[in-house]
Amino acid sequence: MQGQRTFTAVRAFVNVVYYAVTLLALVVVILKSMAFVMGSNELTDTTRQLTVNFDVKAFPPKDTLPPQLIYGSLKNAALEKKQDMYTLRTTARSPLGIYSFFITILGAIAVITGMGWLRKIFRDTSEKVPFLAINAKRIRNIGLLLIAADAARLIGYFIFNRMTNPYFTPYFQQLVDVGNSFWMGLLLLALAVVYKRGVEIYQENQLTI
Repeated sequence: MQGQRTFTAVRAFVNVVYYAVTLLALVVVILKSMAFVMGSNELTDTTRQLTVNFDVKAFPPKDTLPPQLIYGSLKNAALEKKQDMYTLRTTARSPLGIYSFFITILGAIAVITGMGWLRKIFRDTSEKVPFLAINAKRIRNIGLLLIAADAARLIGYFIFNRMTNPYFTPYFQQLVDVGNSFWMGLLLLALAVVYKRGVEIYQENQLTI
């Protein structure tokens, strides 16, 4: 009984998160669209102008220097100052801004789709019917979506560098976080296989009964 209450609470939480994420994704797309429509073709005033921002790290030719450490009152910890970190600002109507706009739309669709599958898993699962074949497919799809998200980030990394580095000195690269979604996706693919086997065993037991 306690497990059923917990599952019901998690189901309600997932529903709330789904609608919140969907609303947030729509707001982000609307803001990006407004920046594209109201933006200009030239970068003039970054304090008032709507811009598209990318965090990058530059790699200028220089001698190797020891890291700059800032010590506090702790004897076993220090702050290391990061050098050559920049924010690349561009207009929403620039080629890089248009690229960012389409990436935002694809990301919003992917997030809403993945959360939708997760919501359906909790919606269709019950204490009487704990295993459904469709849920195995949904878990697999979420795993594939996470792997595809990491692949898209990696491809976007090369596209970004290709679009920007010919026009800037020194050479720099976009800061991206790749790997977490890939491993999570593989874990869900393995879970989908185990869940599918559970569905088969559950169906066999139902036929035996």
